[in-house]
Amino acid sequence: MEAHKQTYSRKGNSKSRSVRDVADEAERLDGACPHVGNSQPPTILEGIRPSEVVEVIEQRIAEQNKLLRRLRKEQPDRKGDLRTIRSDTHVMLGSVFSFPDPVEDMDQAEYLRWRRDVIAFAKADAAWNGAEVLSIVEHRDEAHPHVHVLAVPICADDNMRMDAKRCHEGHREQDRHKDHGWSGSPSRSYKQAMRGWQDRYHAAVGAKHGQARTGPRRRRLDRAAWKAEQERLKAQKAAEIATERAAEARRLADEEERRLSAVTWDTVARRLREAEAVHAIATGGLIAAIRQVDPDPVLLERLETPGQMGSWTNHDADRNREMSLALAPVLSDGLEALRQPPTGPGLLGGLSGFLRGLAGWVNRLADTSPRWLKWPETVAYVAHGARQAFGTTYTASTLAGVIEASPAWQSFTGDARARLDQARTVQALTNPRVSLPDAPSHRGI
Repeated sequence: MEAHKQTYSRKGNSKSRSVRDVADEAERLDGACPHVGNSQPPTILEGIRPSEVVEVIEQRIAEQNKLLRRLRKEQPDRKGDLRTIRSDTHVMLGSVFSFPDPVEDMDQAEYLRWRRDVIAFAKADAAWNGAEVLSIVEHRDEAHPHVHVLAVPICADDNMRMDAKRCHEGHREQDRHKDHGWSGSPSRSYKQAMRGWQDRYHAAVGAKHGQARTGPRRRRLDRAAWKAEQERLKAQKAAEIATERAAEARRLADEEERRLSAVTWDTVARRLREAEAVHAIATGGLIAAIRQVDPDPVLLERLETPGQMGSWTNHDADRNREMSLALAPVLSDGLEALRQPPTGPGLLGGLSGFLRGLAGWVNRLADTSPRWLKWPETVAYVAHGARQAFGTTYTASTLAGVIEASPAWQSFTGDARARLDQARTVQALTNPRVSLPDAPSHRGI
């Protein structure tokens, strides 16, 4: 299992490279990685480019040093704690995580799962240690793919000098060893702390992907024991993958269920709005419906003009015959149409077609009426014929009244009521928070 974490200063020394050296290598800049035969630009997985991390560090150090100098003047008794950040102060943490399989042999899906877990571990580890991850890059130009993570200390009251060693388990334990005067080498505490870090990485990442914590030689395992452990890790890895796939399947199923629920609810809400609009038109009456569809003032006037029966009944027989011959065919066509329910794509589509046909019929009545016949007399003639045709107990006073009393309009209003009740019921069934209506909306027009 390959995982490593180290701190770096801007200056560097014989034991440790500088911040810029590490950043340049991570970014594969010219001359920065002679150990790589054919270096390729890295893939930026998260954050900024490694070279930009150096710029951020320099900027933060400059700002922090200004603050430290000011505080030293204000608090002279804390001069030792408020020393400025020197070039040899370790100000960056660098972690490297390597995938065990070679680039050419690795399983791409498994690698991507491992990489995702590595990123999650690195970010959580940095946050737990008081650091901030600025850049995560991937290299595939060496034998094994690996991920570099660059982090910097968070400026805080307990780490005003941006000391990366305070964000590193090994250095913290080494300092504790010195402060407490424990026996033995401080490096022993450093190594013990880093073994703990390796254990955490193995538990969070390595074990999930079938990686052994240590090799067979270190634990003095014979070949049979080592193979048995490899089989166990392989089975554990398969179980982890199966669990992950099951969780992903559940997540996708939940997402699909939420999507379908949203689509269903949107459809139900849209149909309810349409049903309410149609019902409002039906309850508003014919004139209100025409005003919404085609507010033709001439048509509206003809529909709202009251009929006058007294005039045309007193005309002579010749004129009555002329009137009957002119209007009877048009009246017959219109009454036949008014017996049929509106047809079309949906209630609104059927109503639109019905109103267009109605406008044409009214205009035909006006065009075919004899010149001497007044329009109120034509209205009375039509109303009288409609009463006989539809078997109503009253004679409508206007053409609008004739049409609203017709089977066609009554069918439309009945369908509108039924559609609204149905839409409300469906809404209540799909959303339990919406109560069912107490009773159907059987209001007359």
